[in-house]
Amino acid sequence: MKIDELNFKPVEKQDSVIIEFGKFDSLEVIQEIDAKLMRIIPVELGNHDMHEIALDDSHGKFFTYGKNAEKLFKCMLPVLKDYHFLKEAMVHLNFTGGNKEREIDFKLSSVIAD
Repeated sequence: MKIDELNFKPVEKQDSVIIEFGKFDSLEVIQEIDAKLMRIIPVELGNHDMHEIALDDSHGKFFTYGKNAEKLFKCMLPVLKDYHFLKEAMVHLNFTGGNKEREIDFKLSSVIAD
């Protein structure tokens, strides 16, 4: 079979919100955050695609995808700000709309009050 015969379907590009965090308390806390994010994000806005973590629990990332990275992040913020270990997390908003992609990166602590 030739690769041209595989009939790959085009994939619609989506915005993304990636939260990159450092040391955390336990896998249970990460799973708790995943569950909360999956509950609060409306289906029409996007979906939370869970996490990946290092084997030594030294760092990890949350992945969320949808139609508008800014709206997704604003929806996620009430959950994220409740966890102390996320305050120094890096937030990566990737926008795919229009004819070019752009990304905005910032620390979560820069948008939340102490």
